[in-house]
Amino acid sequence: MSEKSHPDDVTTWNDPERCPFCNDELANAGPAFVDHLERNQSCKKRFETWRERVADDVGGEWVG
Repeated sequence: MSEKSHPDDVTTWNDPERCPFCNDELANAGPAFVDHLERNQSCKKRFETWRERVADDVGGEWVG
């Protein structure tokens, strides 16, 4: 899979079978997303940034 460049403000949160950062189709909403992040560094970086921004909104530690 090729690396894609995406504007930081583009996200798609309404379809769990698509990456919210690049809109690529995922095989399923859970493990496939994690696999996708490992293959796509641009999405991984955007996910990590998103996670840092919402960390205070989530009580306790992340599960999974």
